[in-house]
Amino acid sequence: MAAADGGEGEMSWLHDATTKLLADAREAKELKAFPFMRRFRNVGTRVNIGDSSYINFTSNDYLGLSQDRRLVSAAVEGVERYGTGMGSSRLQASADRHGELEFRLARWLDFAACAVFPSGYQAIVGLLSTYLDDDCCVVIDRLSHACIIDGCLMALGQNPDMEMRTFKHNNAKALARILSRTEKKKKLVVVEGLYSVDGDLAPLPELIEVCHEHGAPIVVDDAHGLGAIGPTGRGVAELQGCLGDVDIMFGTFSKSFGGIGGFILGDRAIIDYLKLRARSFVFSAALPVGQVNAAIAALDIIEADGPKLVEQLAENGALFREGLLRLGFDLGDSDTHILPIMVREEKKAFEFAAYLYHGAKVIMMPFVSPGVPPGQERLRCNVTAAHSKADMGYTLEALATIGPMLDLLPSGVSTGASTLQKGLWLAETKLRGVRNAGLPYLRSEIEAATEKVGAWTRKLFNGHNNT
Repeated sequence: MAAADGGEGEMSWLHDATTKLLADAREAKELKAFPFMRRFRNVGTRVNIGDSSYINFTSNDYLGLSQDRRLVSAAVEGVERYGTGMGSSRLQASADRHGELEFRLARWLDFAACAVFPSGYQAIVGLLSTYLDDDCCVVIDRLSHACIIDGCLMALGQNPDMEMRTFKHNNAKALARILSRTEKKKKLVVVEGLYSVDGDLAPLPELIEVCHEHGAPIVVDDAHGLGAIGPTGRGVAELQGCLGDVDIMFGTFSKSFGGIGGFILGDRAIIDYLKLRARSFVFSAALPVGQVNAAIAALDIIEADGPKLVEQLAENGALFREGLLRLGFDLGDSDTHILPIMVREEKKAFEFAAYLYHGAKVIMMPFVSPGVPPGQERLRCNVTAAHSKADMGYTLEALATIGPMLDLLPSGVSTGASTLQKGLWLAETKLRGVRNAGLPYLRSEIEAATEKVGAWTRKLFNGHNNT
């Protein structure tokens, strides 16, 4: 039995699985290398944790809209009018604003209908677990996100004769081979538009052509592409000229839209059936109207200013990518604003992240097994449209210092920036830190500077004494 005060109680079989993982977590915390669940006091490209301030490269808020006053005001208006929650599922508690958001999304992406879910995870899991059955073969990319895998596994649990296959990442020929060999009458293909760990794009026209040849509808999960990619921000399919050829589209409000929630787009029959049968829609409380209003406000901004926002994001992504490549980092196959800095060793990935966090006050997240295969460990760096040139310049200088310490870069590597430019980046970084974290941050910076001066002075006098 668990202790009444929440402390350690009598051990049971439930604790058996926890032993190694929690021991590793405790060790990482003791070494100050545990990178998870840090307590932010705000969100954005600059975050306040404790008494300090950090440049944040972990956020999926690609356009910086979560901090936009128009979204905040829209969310507040929704809460004031509808309260903090709908009190039931959409079957019993659909607000007019839910319908407005679904209509607007369908029109924006040129689909007949849309279903909004409380989260992106629930949306894709609901879609797959609703439509897949024993007569289906579902084929997914080998690097599919966990929500796609979980949706397929949930369906497989209820339909043991269902066939679930994976194909080589972004390989249309491998997909064609699987579709041609399956004996199942019904086939469904699920891919992502922009892969969030590797930062590369799917070749959608090739994949769609294969799907059409084999009578397989295609689902495109463009959670990371919508709002961020394409001439007007309508995602990878728009960029590649095949938006009208996608059968079902999945998106989320937790990336470029700066909020929370997910949505599925398709023809009217598919969406109407989904709303009546998807367990994650029927048995989950409706998305609060405050978040619905924020999503509508975000869509207003993206429709009006999409080209400008996409251009700014692409410009920042290209600037930081060029800086990383100039230093000599391996970025894998990334060609977007999502930049994996390949380390290829678990311990070194955690060390790299810890040096950045404690030494430079920069946050990047280490990705290790099982999130990526062994030998593919990396730091994932998400550049956003809201990052400043000083954020990126200062961080590149930090990476140029830490990289050689971990034998990831050759000794003496340089960004090529002038001393004046480095000084300006540093000054702006410190000023933004004070604005973000206030007097405690300023005090800690003064104490750190005083300690450095003291160490230098001691070294100087010790050197004189030795002579």
